[in-house]
Amino acid sequence: MSSAHPIFDQRSIRFTLARLLVTAVLVGIGLALLSNALLMLDNVRADIRRNLTNAANAAGTAAGAAVVFNDARVSRAVLRMFEAYPEVEAAALYTNDGKRLASYGNEGFLPVEVSDVWSSITEIEPLADTVILRLPIVIDDAPVGSVYLQARLKTYWYAYLTAMATTFLVALSAGMLALILAMRFLNRVILPVRKLAEAANDARLRQDFIPRDIPAADNEIGDLVRNFNALLAEVDAGRKSQQRQHDELERLVAERTAELRLAKESADTANAEKSRFLAAASHDLRQPIHAMRLFQDALSSTPLNDEQRRITDYLSRSSRNLTEILNALLDVSSLDCGMVKPRLDTVSAYTLLRDIEAEFAPLALAKGLRFKFSFPARELMLFSDAKLLYGLLRNIIDNAIKYTETGGVLIGFRRRGEHALIQVWDTGIGIAPDHVEVVFDEYFQVGNSQRDRTKGLGLGLAIVKRVANVLGCRIRFRSRPARGSCFEISVPLAPAAGKEAAEISNRPAAAVLPVSPFAGSRVVVIDDDAMVAKALELSLGAYGMRVSTFHSAEQALADPRIEQADCYVVDYRLPGLNGLQFLDAMQRRVTQPIKAILLTGETNREGIVTASAFQWKVLLKPVEPADLMAAIEAQCVVRSDRPD
Repeated sequence: MSSAHPIFDQRSIRFTLARLLVTAVLVGIGLALLSNALLMLDNVRADIRRNLTNAANAAGTAAGAAVVFNDARVSRAVLRMFEAYPEVEAAALYTNDGKRLASYGNEGFLPVEVSDVWSSITEIEPLADTVILRLPIVIDDAPVGSVYLQARLKTYWYAYLTAMATTFLVALSAGMLALILAMRFLNRVILPVRKLAEAANDARLRQDFIPRDIPAADNEIGDLVRNFNALLAEVDAGRKSQQRQHDELERLVAERTAELRLAKESADTANAEKSRFLAAASHDLRQPIHAMRLFQDALSSTPLNDEQRRITDYLSRSSRNLTEILNALLDVSSLDCGMVKPRLDTVSAYTLLRDIEAEFAPLALAKGLRFKFSFPARELMLFSDAKLLYGLLRNIIDNAIKYTETGGVLIGFRRRGEHALIQVWDTGIGIAPDHVEVVFDEYFQVGNSQRDRTKGLGLGLAIVKRVANVLGCRIRFRSRPARGSCFEISVPLAPAAGKEAAEISNRPAAAVLPVSPFAGSRVVVIDDDAMVAKALELSLGAYGMRVSTFHSAEQALADPRIEQADCYVVDYRLPGLNGLQFLDAMQRRVTQPIKAILLTGETNREGIVTASAFQWKVLLKPVEPADLMAAIEAQCVVRSDRPD
């Protein structure tokens, strides 16, 4: 279609130029016809005014004396002059007092009396059927009567429309001739451009960059063709040079790859041998250290002076650090060489939590930290290796306590379909974003650039990663510097528990964490328990919300920025004003109804009923994060014009 009739190919520049030419010609013809029509219309109106005014003036002059003497016979004779004006339908002469003296034509068009006299036609509507003219008869500068006439304008408008039709046909013929001539010259312009496009497409498809023979005149298009051929020549030369370099690089890469493969195989072999050696030598390496500890303990029980006891204490610390370092190294080596095989069995989450509490609660208490648990009412039965899983959690919790100075640590268990999600939250120093990729590497430690051995060797998370791989668990973490971290481990549920979890997941309240659409929303959290406030801050922050935490209603009310919050998550029992009183105070501050979630562990329903009257959602503790997010989504509407 495009080759036979290229003008109809809308992708062709020919179509664009042809449309431009047609538009320009049509606009030119239209403007010319419009201006000519307006000009001719003014001329026709002027002719009507002039002809009718001259006829009326001639009749008034001829009948002046007859009107003065009320001579009707002479007046009628004068009016017969309008027989020379076929367009005049009716005419009459009136005395000065408005009485009709004589008439001509159809008297039905004539008024019996006239009182107003004007001297000319003020306006003639286009294509009007008739026009009326009244002129005074003046003798010695005094009016003695008037001439009245009504004329048909059909003849004038017929001549006008005939002239317009003739003009339109002439303009259309001229436009068609101009288009034919323009299209003939357009072909000469488009032909080299089309050949140039075909040559470019051919070069791209066939990867043939030999210059093409394209005829073109010595103008801008000719320059384009010559530059295109020069570009093809340069591309062809560059491709040949690039191919030579590519062949050389492939040869070098093949040689280096072979060398690197041999080096890697050698390093892997050496590393495996090292790991197998350390794993196999575990007993022999531990024995002298164990003996050394026994000798040191025996030495400490003997009478020693102060200097000897001080040296003994240093020896005890050194041997203890050596034992911890050796244990970590041996654990990593055992995992690397594949000597650790999991023994999968049913593991009670309650038993796991009891062991964790027994070991770490005293350590948290010694540092003045809160140590709390969160778990569902129905017991979770995990399917894993109890010893390896406990070791994995032990390293994470130990790090959480070690790097937390204020606040506390929260360990939570949640159902997620056929898996249990174990989370370890802390309010410690956090991990910077640029350390995310290396946090599970060997010997990496946050905030220990001096390599203080009392803070460990930096192998805890490296062991966690390896144990997770052995158990087939997925481990993730998120953190905010100076705010805290959260590590998550996904562990399969035991078969029976997995079926039970599947039944629960099919209920309307799904266990899958919904994706909140409120990223960027401002949320105010008020809770006097710093550990709970931190857990809420990290949990909501994981959904992209901007969270401000306060430990009392008075502290929050003192901050004017809280009025811009999208939602308030408030504990009912607070020091000073309670949560409901705070929400009442906030509602009095603003004009629009506030959105809020009231958290309570109270059994008294009076306050809950009052809160419900203000459409504030009430959730009873303990609260699942999924339920909290669902309540926020049901309460809030994100502001699209929220300032940053």
